[in-house]
Amino acid sequence: MSSQSPFLPDADLDEQEVIDGVDSELDVSIKPPVDSGKHFKGISLFWHDRLVEAGLILSMALYYIVGNANLGSGYLFQLNPLFSVPFLLLFALLCWYRLPFAIALLPLTLPYYLLHKTIVSHYSFSLAEITLGVCLLVALLQLLMRRSRWQYWLPWQELRERLGPFTIPILVFLAAAAFSIIIAYDKVVALRSFREEVFDPLLYVVLALCCLRSRQHLARLLAALLGSGFLVALLGIVQFFFFKNQLVLESDGIRRVHVMYGSANSIGLLFDYVLPIGLALVVARKQHAQEVLASWKKRALAVAICLPLLYVLYLTQSI
Repeated sequence: MSSQSPFLPDADLDEQEVIDGVDSELDVSIKPPVDSGKHFKGISLFWHDRLVEAGLILSMALYYIVGNANLGSGYLFQLNPLFSVPFLLLFALLCWYRLPFAIALLPLTLPYYLLHKTIVSHYSFSLAEITLGVCLLVALLQLLMRRSRWQYWLPWQELRERLGPFTIPILVFLAAAAFSIIIAYDKVVALRSFREEVFDPLLYVVLALCCLRSRQHLARLLAALLGSGFLVALLGIVQFFFFKNQLVLESDGIRRVHVMYGSANSIGLLFDYVLPIGLALVVARKQHAQEVLASWKKRALAVAICLPLLYVLYLTQSI
């Protein structure tokens, strides 16, 4: 475009430069990332990020499985929980290295909130609580060490702008929920419910607003949500075809899959959140011709993910 720029008025030239800049960004977004040098030598940025993601998922999964007697009676489940500590330390190290990755992938832990892992003595927490706790601890340590130089620092005014009109309702709801603990009959149960259902989700929202600032981070977050539903769907299919005799025959004569949940309706509730993401990917359109091939690949992948979700949703009879 530089050969044509002398013939354009100043306003048109500025507009053309903006268009060229947008086009160049779009070209980058549909191609494998270019090596930026900020990672291990000999590995492209694309595969470097995939390895970090795999390391985060595997390390936390192994920590959750090893020594967790609540998952079953297998060999790994009955090991001393101390054997799982190195995996937790590895997750924390990777979390320090790529905090936004860990925060964006946290939705993968949500379906297992009923299956707790005993940390010490009688204190047990769900996989999501443990992951959120590590992410929060890493974020606080980084903030204390770097203070205003922390790359994810978000001033209160900017945080309020990102929350928009929901700031005051959130604070009112938080105050009302906290006050309900005082008048609750069982304060221990009320405190735990407050932390699990009110305080922890709000902490995650704050972490997400602070650390997830790029298009790639948000795409990773949506992929994690969709991936959690896909994994539950696969487990539901396995349960229906291989462990159907363990399903309770209900009064209406049908057997509804429930996987790790106590109720099949919980699967339907989860799919209410994740299935629209997959359907949106199926019907989404690309405005640029160079993205057509990538668009069809993504649509095919989205269809392949949505089909098991729809089938398991039918098996739950919670439509």
